Amino acid sequence: MKKNIIYGKNPVQNTILHFSHEIKEIYIQKGFAFDNEVFNVIKNNNIKWTSLEKQEFNNLIQEKINHQGIFAEIKDYKYSDLKDIISKNETKSTILVLDRIQDPNNFGAIIRTATLFGVNGIIILDHNQVEVTPAVIKASAGTIYNIAIVKVSNLSNALNTLKSYGYWTYCSNISDESQDITKIAFDNKSAIILGNEGEGVMKKLISQSDFNFIIPTNNTIDSLNVSVATGIILFARSLNE
Repeated sequence: MKKNIIYGKNPVQNTILHFSHEIKEIYIQKGFAFDNEVFNVIKNNNIKWTSLEKQEFNNLIQEKINHQGIFAEIKDYKYSDLKDIISKNETKSTILVLDRIQDPNNFGAIIRTATLFGVNGIIILDHNQVEVTPAVIKASAGTIYNIAIVKVSNLSNALNTLKSYGYWTYCSNISDESQDITKIAFDNKSAIILGNEGEGVMKKLISQSDFNFIIPTNNTIDSLNVSVATGIILFARSLNE
């Protein structure tokens, strides 16, 4: 399979409609039909597309994925700089800080949710963290280009930078000392930290945070899925706006 691809009807067509300049070439399985609006964009922007028989299409994509009869080769994804997301909104801003998220479906779902709630940017580590991959793009439903993603070598340093620009930091952390999220009054400039699926947030980041919070549940299981938690947290954050 080609290195830089997006696949699935919605992710590919959303990218064509809103970020056609990121598309290098589109491949479809014979029998697949573009939506009229999408096909007009392809024609007007002279985007190369190729129709293939099922076997030839499967041979090209190689992996067993839910491609829905379409995939597109895209340009290399360009990560943003930290200064770019800080300067986007000087008085009101929400930034997500992700600590070692491993699952591409979780990362993609977080990106999608963050886009819907108008998050200004997402900060991730440049190691021990899933990067922007075809699976992440698919899970994000093609919203990957709607939000800035920053890679840093040290999350603690990134938090210090955010604090120097007036951000208050909030950490999702299951502990007896954590406050109920419904009692948290998020500041206009908020950095929200979410942790690894198994280990949660690193202790250093927990101690560095201004507030630690918990989403109250009936504790039937240990914790919520991180992407589900993100939706709840961002909704709670939106109530302060």
